[in-house]
Amino acid sequence: MESGKYLYYGPVAGFISAIFEAIMFYLFDIAASLPPGYQFTAIGARLLHISGFYGTLYGMLLHFVVGTVVGIVAALISYYVIALRIKTVKSGLFIGILAGFLVLLVFSLPVNILLLHLYVYEKYYLPSTAFYYSMHIFYGAVWGIFLGYFISRQRKLS
Repeated sequence: MESGKYLYYGPVAGFISAIFEAIMFYLFDIAASLPPGYQFTAIGARLLHISGFYGTLYGMLLHFVVGTVVGIVAALISYYVIALRIKTVKSGLFIGILAGFLVLLVFSLPVNILLLHLYVYEKYYLPSTAFYYSMHIFYGAVWGIFLGYFISRQRKLS
């Protein structure tokens, strides 16, 4: 597989994964009796200083941009570290879970604690915090599955 196609599918899978993750956030908010889009509203308010509907909207759009960029970075690492190269849906699942865990440790926790101050000062209850953090592993798994699907499909076509 040539690097161009692999690196094209990485951000596509990242964007798709960010959509799936956003759906899960909304479902959790509804189940936990939180305002729908609570995390996106907090992102819009804290990072962009926009509240209300537009704060939620821009927070979600920023989430999609970050998900796409993470998809690019993860694809770059996955492609150039041969042991992490995704070839099938199954390998994508395992490597994606690893990528999601690394994104949580390297990116999400520092951003949440240092920049957004989420999950620390607002005294979220434990199930909410665990859910939001586990969504990064979910994101990675979905990213890996989609990238593995795109790669395996591309191999069949060539």
